[in-house]
Amino acid sequence: MANDIGRAMARLKHRDIRTRRRAVRTLFEHDDPNVLEAFKPLLDDEDGWFVSKALDAYRQWAVHAGPSAVSTLLEHRSLEVRRAGANLLFSLGEPAKDLALSALLDKDSVVQKKAARALLTIDESEIADRLFNHPNDAVRLLGMKHPSLSHDHLKAALHDGHDGVRSAALDSVLRQGVEVDMESLIPFLQANLQTVSILAWVGQHAPDRLNEFTPHLNRQHLKSLSDHLRENAKSSDDAFLSSLLESGMLEPVARWVLRQGASEDELRWQLIKDERLDIIERSKLLERLIGRANEPSVIEQAKALLDSTDEELLKVACENLSTAASEVSS
Repeated sequence: MANDIGRAMARLKHRDIRTRRRAVRTLFEHDDPNVLEAFKPLLDDEDGWFVSKALDAYRQWAVHAGPSAVSTLLEHRSLEVRRAGANLLFSLGEPAKDLALSALLDKDSVVQKKAARALLTIDESEIADRLFNHPNDAVRLLGMKHPSLSHDHLKAALHDGHDGVRSAALDSVLRQGVEVDMESLIPFLQANLQTVSILAWVGQHAPDRLNEFTPHLNRQHLKSLSDHLRENAKSSDDAFLSSLLESGMLEPVARWVLRQGASEDELRWQLIKDERLDIIERSKLLERLIGRANEPSVIEQAKALLDSTDEELLKVACENLSTAASEVSS
């Protein structure tokens, strides 16, 4: 087999194109990374087929061969070849550090971006700083995910000139619970970016200021608000939930109460009687009590509501509760 490989490598320089192509196919059939160096001259071949096959060889064996093989691609004059090399940086891991840092200086933005992605796996503050200060918006955006990026960098990035970088910085700030100046969050609220996540962050870090921010909420945030309360609110004492109530954002609170037990009955009946809440939501809260229809407190509240409301849906729900209570008692 060694003789076959040797002959095939020698024939890569043959004048006859058919002989050269057979040699390429032979080398791929043997799948030996040691032949990679023989493909290097083909990167500059005038025939696009040979260039393509050379790139295939590097994609297949360069990571195994090590950084020097990938460096051959990154230093090439052809953009296609350099991009192929940049694609391999991530797979190299830690040994790709110096190559990736060098590739950040490439004139092609795609090569820069792929280099940045590879550098995200190397937990060094110096690298995080290089990504943070890079002129390419896409590189800075990726840099917001670097594990060594400091909180000071994240806070500064909230004011970056690029929308995507600012948004990525906000993602990291909220995910990591970084303490930031409240006023720096207002532009994101005004732009309707991650409104619910921001409000949840304020609820955790400065609940006394929630009322300043909840006016930025609107109906399109309803589902996200409901999901957040379902996952995070343990009781009606939750600061975020209380702020929603005070600001009149009742529907997500009602949907949270819908899943609660008797411990939240006071809030449940408060919402059922609150005319600011959509009638469908109020009716659902009543209907969910059908399994507790025979409880004295439910019977008493339902009777009082039936006598006082003019809403047909609420009357029907109260009557259904009364019927259910009678059936249980009989």
